[in-house]
Amino acid sequence: MGLAESFDVKGTQRMMDVYQQEVLDLHRFLDAWLKGDVPKDDGQPKRLADALAEDFVVIHPSGMRASKVDAVRGFASAYGKKPPGYALLIDRVETRMIGEGLCLATYEERHRGELGRARVATAVLRRRSRGEGIEWLFLQETLAPHLESTQMASGNRK
Repeated sequence: MGLAESFDVKGTQRMMDVYQQEVLDLHRFLDAWLKGDVPKDDGQPKRLADALAEDFVVIHPSGMRASKVDAVRGFASAYGKKPPGYALLIDRVETRMIGEGLCLATYEERHRGELGRARVATAVLRRRSRGEGIEWLFLQETLAPHLESTQMASGNRK
């Protein structure tokens, strides 16, 4: 599957959707944040904080769990710490609608310039009520060393 493929509950292919766009847009922001290329907004990654549900949970490749507060705090302290040449690369975003306004998204994530960090991620995203955008409910990341040596299939760069 390529970058712009998604499927509805019945398995019918659709064009890139708002959930895929959210995955790509949030990672573009995180890439810029980590390189110090966006304003610091009171020292907090506001775009990230706004995207995560209050009860958001992430399970890191180590198996450690973290909350929204933990995730925002971690990124806040990482502002501008990535060296020149670093890039957060996202590829093969796939989505499946699993309920009304509820989406399961998977994607590959690489970190150019940092070996040993490639991963496959699975996220649960939800459309907010009253059309207020998309929020992240859950994220699980699994290390994927086999991705370290592969090229980005779509050439998508964050």
